[in-house]
Amino acid sequence: MKFLFIPVLLLSCYISIAQDTHYWALQFGTRSSLMGGAVVGRVKDNSAIFYNPACLAFIDTSSITINADLYQLEKTKIENALGNEKDFNNNNFKNLPLLISGLIPTKNPDIKMGYGFASSVDYGFHGLARIDGNYPIVDDAESPGDETTIGQLSLNSRLTETTFGYGIGNKFNDRWSIGATMLVYWRNHSYERNLYTRMFLNTPGSPLVSGDYLQNFYYDNLRGQLKLGIYYRGDRFDIGLALNSPSFRIFGKGVVAADITTNNMLYHGQRIDIVANDRQEKLHSVYKTPWSAASGINIDMKRGQLGIAVQYYAGLEIYDILKAKPAAFVRPQQAYADIGSDDFLRVKTGNKSVVNWTVGYEYILNSKFTLDLSFRNDNSFFDNSVRDTRGIEPDISTWDIYHVVLGGNVSGRRLSVSTGILYGFGSDKKYEQDSNLDEPSERNFLQGNRTITKANYYSIGILVGVTINFNKKS
Repeated sequence: MKFLFIPVLLLSCYISIAQDTHYWALQFGTRSSLMGGAVVGRVKDNSAIFYNPACLAFIDTSSITINADLYQLEKTKIENALGNEKDFNNNNFKNLPLLISGLIPTKNPDIKMGYGFASSVDYGFHGLARIDGNYPIVDDAESPGDETTIGQLSLNSRLTETTFGYGIGNKFNDRWSIGATMLVYWRNHSYERNLYTRMFLNTPGSPLVSGDYLQNFYYDNLRGQLKLGIYYRGDRFDIGLALNSPSFRIFGKGVVAADITTNNMLYHGQRIDIVANDRQEKLHSVYKTPWSAASGINIDMKRGQLGIAVQYYAGLEIYDILKAKPAAFVRPQQAYADIGSDDFLRVKTGNKSVVNWTVGYEYILNSKFTLDLSFRNDNSFFDNSVRDTRGIEPDISTWDIYHVVLGGNVSGRRLSVSTGILYGFGSDKKYEQDSNLDEPSERNFLQGNRTITKANYYSIGILVGVTINFNKKS
């Protein structure tokens, strides 16, 4: 039987894609998604490029075309984001993008090669909150009574990432194989945070005091990563191991800007105007993925198979995705003579180590019908210590997520159809507010003091996939 160069169209099946601090946001392939990614120990299609490239060596030489789609509704709520009952609510309904993959012909039947191209992250967050009331901000000796205050905070983040993988698997015998995948990630991230606060002094003429705090950045980044895999196929069970190297930077540029403006603000006993502003472009962008290791086992049972997979991700020290060069930032400079652009115009992040696990079960009803049930976690790698340093914090989601998938497959001679229902949920009871304008103060330019609040997340989706088998004889 000859190798046929027939591309495979797959859905990049994320059970939850709208997160910016999770590694397991995506699951490739309909069957792999229904199994919750518990396929490191046994992958039957080209998604092996992303799970365990060693399994490529045991894929049948007949090409398979899979066309799938996932419709998903997601809701994120950050309670009291700006103050009491001033919530951020973010709702998304998405039709997830496709993955293109396929097998590449080789002359050696023990060596299989494949490729995959996917839109692997598609994250968007849009939040808006406003306050309007009277607050005790200024000492009564200067301004008797509470000050009329208006504040508004908007937060917009848009993150996309496209992944390309080229994999090869080499079979040594009927039991063992090894493989490798070269992964390349193209990442785009734009971010904008705008906080406007206004208050009126209770003195003749009702003088206006204002504070504006604007941050934004945009960057592109191209990075690479190497995945190595080993696979053992037994009589009743299969075992797989996969190791990902730390990512390495190939290319990246970005722009970062900030503007802090205060008018008639009390500073060191007198009311003055302060402006801090800079914008720098063509900065080097750096985004990192740590090394990780995954293991999995798939066990044949009387009426189906059980799959278990675990993956460990190492931590990363706090680093700068973008960092501006030293330059004058505050005017008049004597107001904050020791602060420059490199202090405030830095986009920073950091990753704590996490362990993710998944369990999936495929039940065989008969030769045509199977049922799938899986449960997995997706821990956030958000590092709270990032908040303790100056700069722009690009990460929003901090909550761990849990996913349940229920579905099935109907197989025919040439055609099979997969469907599934996907549900994800998570929360963070110690989410730190972006700002708190219930307690505005001139000490920090009317931003208020951050306090602990709560964030909730859930998603529900429907997966539909069609598999067409192309069996061509030589």
